[in-house]
Amino acid sequence: MRGYVSRRSFLKGGTAAATILAVPSFAARGAQSVQALAEETPPIYKDWMDIYRKQWTWDKTVRGTHLVNCWYQSHCAWDVYVKDGLVFREEQAGEYEPIMADIPDFNPRGCQKGGCFSQKMYEPSRIRYPIRRVGERGSGKWERVSWEEALDDIADTYLDVTMKEGTDVTVWDLGPDINIGAAYAAQARLAQLTHSISLDMNPINGDGHRGAFETFGNAYIERSIDDYFRSDVIVCWGANPVFTSIPNAHFFIEAKYNGSKFVVISPDYSASATKADLWLPVRPGTDGALALAVAHLIVKGGHVNEAFVREQTDMPMLVRMDTKKFLQATDVFGDADGDRFVLQDESGKLHEAPFRSLDLDGVAPALDVTTEVTLASGETVGVRSVFSMLKDRLDPYTPEIVAEMCGLSPKLIRQFAGLVINAKALSNVTGSTPNKYFHGNLTERAMILIWTLLGQLGKPGAGYSAFSLLVNDGWEHYVAGLRLKERLSFGAEIGIPLAKTLWDGGTMEMFFKNLVSDSFTDPGRHLPIFTAGGMFWNVHGGVSDLSETAEKWIPGLKQPIKEAIHESLEKKWLPLQPPAGKDPRMLFHYCANPLRSVRGSHKLLEVLWPKLKKIVVIDFRMSSTARHADYVLPAATWYETTDHKWVTPLMPYNHVTNAATKPLGDSKTDFWIFTMLAKHIQQRAKQRGIATIKSHLGKDVRLDRLYEDLTMDGRFLEDETDKAAGAILDASSNLSHVSWEEQKEKGFARYNGVGRSPMAIGNAGDLNEREPFVALTNHTDGKKPYPTATRRIQFYLDHDTYLAYDEALPRYKAPPLIGGDYPLMMTGGHPRWSIHAVWRDSISMLRLNRGGPYLIMGPEDAKDREIEDGDWIRAFNDVGKFVARVKISPTLMPGQTIMYHAWENYQFPSEQNPRRVTPSPINPVELAGGHPHLKVGFLEGQPGGFDRDTRIEVVRLSDEEAQAMAATA
Repeated sequence: MRGYVSRRSFLKGGTAAATILAVPSFAARGAQSVQALAEETPPIYKDWMDIYRKQWTWDKTVRGTHLVNCWYQSHCAWDVYVKDGLVFREEQAGEYEPIMADIPDFNPRGCQKGGCFSQKMYEPSRIRYPIRRVGERGSGKWERVSWEEALDDIADTYLDVTMKEGTDVTVWDLGPDINIGAAYAAQARLAQLTHSISLDMNPINGDGHRGAFETFGNAYIERSIDDYFRSDVIVCWGANPVFTSIPNAHFFIEAKYNGSKFVVISPDYSASATKADLWLPVRPGTDGALALAVAHLIVKGGHVNEAFVREQTDMPMLVRMDTKKFLQATDVFGDADGDRFVLQDESGKLHEAPFRSLDLDGVAPALDVTTEVTLASGETVGVRSVFSMLKDRLDPYTPEIVAEMCGLSPKLIRQFAGLVINAKALSNVTGSTPNKYFHGNLTERAMILIWTLLGQLGKPGAGYSAFSLLVNDGWEHYVAGLRLKERLSFGAEIGIPLAKTLWDGGTMEMFFKNLVSDSFTDPGRHLPIFTAGGMFWNVHGGVSDLSETAEKWIPGLKQPIKEAIHESLEKKWLPLQPPAGKDPRMLFHYCANPLRSVRGSHKLLEVLWPKLKKIVVIDFRMSSTARHADYVLPAATWYETTDHKWVTPLMPYNHVTNAATKPLGDSKTDFWIFTMLAKHIQQRAKQRGIATIKSHLGKDVRLDRLYEDLTMDGRFLEDETDKAAGAILDASSNLSHVSWEEQKEKGFARYNGVGRSPMAIGNAGDLNEREPFVALTNHTDGKKPYPTATRRIQFYLDHDTYLAYDEALPRYKAPPLIGGDYPLMMTGGHPRWSIHAVWRDSISMLRLNRGGPYLIMGPEDAKDREIEDGDWIRAFNDVGKFVARVKISPTLMPGQTIMYHAWENYQFPSEQNPRRVTPSPINPVELAGGHPHLKVGFLEGQPGGFDRDTRIEVVRLSDEEAQAMAATA
């Protein structure tokens, strides 16, 4: 290291204060980084002038991106600059080609998080070597071990628990940063080969878009971001894109210059609200009432697009008044096929609703029907159309009544409704905020009702966006081990059901959604064995214990939450593996951090952790969960591997990251870790004389050739992430038009189709390279049925649970007092300075805000409690408490507080974090199943996680307590 000038040297020098400002960022961290790379020859810098002169010289530049779940804007192409074996900086690529001459392009793309990842990857939280716990879990006592030692020990524990208790006691906790590229393919294939369990994380994260799932039969619906330029009214409802979707936000501003009206509905004066033409400061959790008021004005004013509603929705369908169930064709015509529905035309004649197509074939259904029909049995029953029942449902939601609920004026509600009604192309900005409220499904159904009544779906610049996801469709082929060149060559196990679905008038979308649902309820057939994450954490993790007194918080609760969970499991509406009563024994956390993300996560330490023989975290940084693990296996960062990641229709470009440097220290790529884990399990199994075992499904699991099966007989070895990633894209129907080598060099390629993946097919539109993407055109233009019970956009849900809770039709229910009857509601949101928790301890990002956790309060609420800006406070309710500082902001309305998410537990004094006050009780309707489209699916159809209804009180800490907190912060 002779001659190297480190940050410490500068600080020791007498001129440090004057010169440090002139030193480029890499000089400040170079010494530590190079020391970590002991095998590297350090550069020779004689003094600070030498560093300054050479700061713009590079050994190489590669294209990279960040394989993190920044969701809506995923992702951005960057030039990554490498010098002396280190990544020193990144720069936005800015090379996205214009799609249409009169539509803005996608340049520039990037945010402050991506712009400092070259610093983040070398910060102290980086894990560089495998480490093993030597003290109590969470004690912070570790020892460095070799990969051989770590993998052998993990493999031995795996064999111990598997041989004794079964394959289903090993569980993979998958977080939102899974890439659906080569890395995740290796994990998914390993889980499938061993018949271990993978958790679906999306709904429990609060991102399940239950209302869209209930209405469309599908939560995956999104446009491309440039389509907003063709909207004349953009409604930003439950989102804050200027704050959290930085690379995409310019499209909304450009649309305003093009004449679009930008409406923001948010209780606080958010960053997005500052750009609004109209801001509606609605009370938290009352958005559903506002949506129903607009729907009321649409119907009462005669603004319904009747042609659209007749064809595309269930509103003409008849419902029996005796059972409150849909009138079935078999009820009326006797010999009709099952699951067919009935409508009445304008002349009063009954018809079986078209089944194979949405085309009405000359029938003009009546919308507003109240009559009697004679059944095939001779019985006469009263029936009403869904639209007739909906009109009655909407009657009470006048602007005057709703204004009192929402804290708005009737005039403002009418002004908003007028904008919406007169829009030529009405769009919304998707966000997952509604899903994080207990009655968020009702809110989203009410919002969708507006767009549907006006026929604002499936046309340029118009449509309702829900969950946003676009993936290549070669990933499933890799996981299943099919011959990758045969992109849609299914065997009889899949091909026969597919042919039957299409013969029965179904669609590819319906087939794939049923296929995925079957993989949950009949595991092991086609895909990795998944179980609902919400059920796992509530049952095995003890989170449901926090909702023992939920009947005090939630009006009209029919049964205790635990009983509702038990009923759903008994009826096999939702899956849970391992089943209740059988304890998990091994827990792998991959791209996951449940002790930070799961509401009520402290219960996991109390209830689940003692049951586990081994807890393994695979990550590149020390997270809250890693601190309580038995092993932390160091993963390579996104600049140290070559792979690609799922995106969203908003940004319909596949993005690639290239290995700019080799992994730091002894970290390894994810692909290597999973492949070598399989190799070590196989080796240790052979040493014990174990070849084939029976899984918990009664099927053979070959442990004696696990490595060969995972690598497809050596086709994709542990050091060949690059090769595997390319093979996946080569097998994809919607990305194979651009070679893998071309994509690596350029860094991105535009998708040329939605593809056939169950994770994207629900977008149901024609995605091409020549124009912005519009979702649902397969239904609106192509007349293909929706994957719902009625095969239409469905607003009436005749499931017994929905009927019992009076939620068969959309309605408003006030936010429950979750946590107790306290005066403040703790809302939240995604932070500006981190994507989930990845950057939450970033030195660069902490300098851009207050450097630690804080609760935001309005000045009136703070004054009432004698709290000043920066004070230490304790927030509490019936469930728990946490400690943080306060930030006072006039942007909040009285009674609202904001706690932005993603702070790590260790950033709070004594790890007293906000999850201690969020019991997140399951909504019983989200446990419903046994229904044609209300059934579990991947990323949808499972119980969600709720924290935005949480009620708290806040008190200022005494000076002595505050000093103690400051000392430990």
